[in-house]
This record gives sequence, structure tokens and C-alpha cells, in this order.
Amino acid sequence: MLLGTFRAHRLPPGARTTERTAARGVLLRDDELLLLASRHGDYKFPGGGVEPGESLADALVREFREECGYAGIVVGAELGTTREETPAIEPEYDVFGMTSHYFSCTGGAPAGEPVLDAYEAELELTPTWVSLSDALAANRRVLASGVGVMRWLAREIAVLEWLSGCRR
Repeated sequence: MLLGTFRAHRLPPGARTTERTAARGVLLRDDELLLLASRHGDYKFPGGGVEPGESLADALVREFREECGYAGIVVGAELGTTREETPAIEPEYDVFGMTSHYFSCTGGAPAGEPVLDAYEAELELTPTWVSLSDALAANRRVLASGVGVMRWLAREIAVLEWLSGCRR
């Protein structure tokens, strides 16, 4: 199920596109999600790019370990996908296209400190248990403020809204 498509601009005919596939996890415990809080006050789902030769599930287990310091994550059913198309930073491409696959996850426990990429450390990404409604409200506030807006906000708001509709 496609949960949303997000385009920063209209694609010109013949646009040169570089593609990335990502896996993202929805880990619920009681009424809270394990999300990554940024220094701007927004939240994103754990997950990231799939490396060559890596399955979606293996990538997601790795990302939970790196971003959250969690081990023992069990990747379940795919819930849906999102598609993003933004201007590419590489001069040989016009568009950066990313398809994110969201999976239901269970299990997991802290097993060490997160090991963040430089941009993640700069954003002070911190694993945080938060209610779906609080995460959605925070992401909407940050998006409306225009301060520190990350490109993932529209994507994560769409997924949080979809999850909110499923839980009614």
C-alpha cells in the first residue's frame, strides 16, 4: 500500500534520477512508538538505506542497532511504502528518489549506545518512546514553524496519520 508520494518539484521530462531504497520500523509498546527525536522537536521512524546485498529486514535490524542501540528486533509484515523525490545533491543527477518500506516490528531491547552517522549526531537523534498523537502533533508543529524542517517530516507525518487512522 502506498502511504504517500512527496515531490519537492515537478520532474522535468528525462530527469536523471538516482534511487535509494530504505527500510523503516514501526515498533509499538502499549500506546507508544519507539521513534528518533531530533533537536528540533520532531520525530522520525528508525530505519534507513538498504546496503547492496542486504535484505530489507536485515537493513532494518541493522538500523535499529545503529540508531537506537536496540538488538533482538523482529521484523514483521510490511505495512506500506512512501515515495520521495527531491533535488539531488550529486551534480550528475537531477532527482534523488527514495522508496521507504515500513514494517511492523516486535521485540527488541537496549543493547548498547547508538552509533550515529555525522548528520544524525548533529541532529542529536535520540531513541524515545512517545505516543502516536504526541509525535504527530510535534511533527506538525515543527513543519508549520519552518525552523529546522527536515525533508522527512512530510513523509513521517503521512505515516503517523495513517497509523492513527488504523488505531481508531
